[in-house]
Amino acid sequence: MLDQIIQSCSYLLEHYPNAKHVKNYLDHRLSESSQLPWGFGYFPPSREMSSLLDLVSQDTLLQSKLLRINTMEDAQGPSHDVWNYFEDYPLVMPYRNFYGHVVALVGRSLLSEAELKVKKIPKYKNTIETPDFKKGNLLFGLYENKRAILEKGCVYVVEGQFDVIKAGQIGFDNVIALGTSNMTLWQYSAILRYTDNIILLLDNDEAGYRGRERIIGKYGQFANIRNFYVPEEFKDIDQYITEANISDMTEMTFVAERC
Repeated sequence: MLDQIIQSCSYLLEHYPNAKHVKNYLDHRLSESSQLPWGFGYFPPSREMSSLLDLVSQDTLLQSKLLRINTMEDAQGPSHDVWNYFEDYPLVMPYRNFYGHVVALVGRSLLSEAELKVKKIPKYKNTIETPDFKKGNLLFGLYENKRAILEKGCVYVVEGQFDVIKAGQIGFDNVIALGTSNMTLWQYSAILRYTDNIILLLDNDEAGYRGRERIIGKYGQFANIRNFYVPEEFKDIDQYITEANISDMTEMTFVAERC
């Protein structure tokens, strides 16, 4: 079901006029070739849901818990209220497991940091957990970047999905994302299948600093874990690459701290 949904959303991103602002955002952030491997799509707001329903059945969206329709009765008869799981997250992308199967969707809001705070919502939103999708049992980008990790003998661990995608655009491809600042035992074990040289490149904020301490405290004696930081004026690798206009990974400068 999720494959059909993301394929339909990808079609809308390319062909639906009201998705133009999302495609413009992507084109501003990433080259066309960098977008292709990640299968981006447009998930319309409730008022435009008919555009998606032209491509995928209502039952499919209901079963995936991406849509809910509440019927209310009043003096004028029944009315329908549409609830959209990705209402504030028009940019969606697939979340693949180790074998490349789509097990979840990730929505990204295009709202500003100030708007996100007002609405009290995060920048990213995953579909609900299922037997196939538990965020703590997956690593975003592992399927796509496992060959580079093996070839280069180390892995850089970041927090956000766009950190991975943006890094890949400049040839920095041995990167995976936790989706948070915490690393579960499953994630750590999965990394060790490919390398025991782990470089933490978490966000330059309090959560990132605490995450580094937890990860090193749990796993530091079992692997070669190092702390790398982007320059302090940037929050994360995505912002660093974007705002410093980095076009090749050799242009990056990290502050290294041996653990």
